[in-house]
Amino acid sequence: MAGSFAGALSLGFALEVGVRGLIAHDAGVGRDGAGVSGLPLADRLGVPAAAVAARSARIGDGESIYGDGVVSHVNALAAALGVVPGQKAADAAHAMLAAPPGAASPEPIVDRSQRVVLDTPDGRIVLVDSMLFASPANHNDVMCCGSHGGRVNMARALEIRPRGALFSDGGGAPEGSGVNGLPLLDAAEVAAATVDAMRARIGDPASTWADGVISAVNDTARRARVVVGQPAGTAARAMLAYKRSW
Repeated sequence: MAGSFAGALSLGFALEVGVRGLIAHDAGVGRDGAGVSGLPLADRLGVPAAAVAARSARIGDGESIYGDGVVSHVNALAAALGVVPGQKAADAAHAMLAAPPGAASPEPIVDRSQRVVLDTPDGRIVLVDSMLFASPANHNDVMCCGSHGGRVNMARALEIRPRGALFSDGGGAPEGSGVNGLPLLDAAEVAAATVDAMRARIGDPASTWADGVISAVNDTARRARVVVGQPAGTAARAMLAYKRSW
């Protein structure tokens, strides 16, 4: 039961190590079906997988996926086990117990690289699939991430304190769970914002950068003149120009 979204990025972490079955969040499905793009990948690797509807469960919260989630999408292997849209996630998980044990992927699935799209004397704008792949060397950079802006994804950003961070908003999950990590970064004076999952592909930082439209901001980002409705590229440059107090 994965709290994160059912895209190739998030499911890739579990598929690399081998699992019997997977259920995650559909993040509103979003642009180009990115929120459920991991389901066919799981089929190819022999793993039944499903996603729950964005409005049914909190993103980033495995307990909510299990207890509150309602299945919205399934792959072929999950369907063969009797998993269907509209089913409770808990019932779907129990059905997946009939699948054979999973096996680790022989090849890496997740791209852990960093890609610099703008390099200036003040810092860089860097693309990463997940904030987990940022390092202390990114302290002066703005990170464009594929992952969502919920609390569960903020630990690494709080540790390295980049100049700014852009995330996906997780497709309007309940209780603001796709954006509720942004205020946590104010304490570290990290300008942070999310982009609309319907406009930019969740899990794809290049789409965050090129297609993103700002949907939520924290107070630090607001001081940096980042506003809702702004193109992500404009917002990232504003974060890069913002002078922190320390």
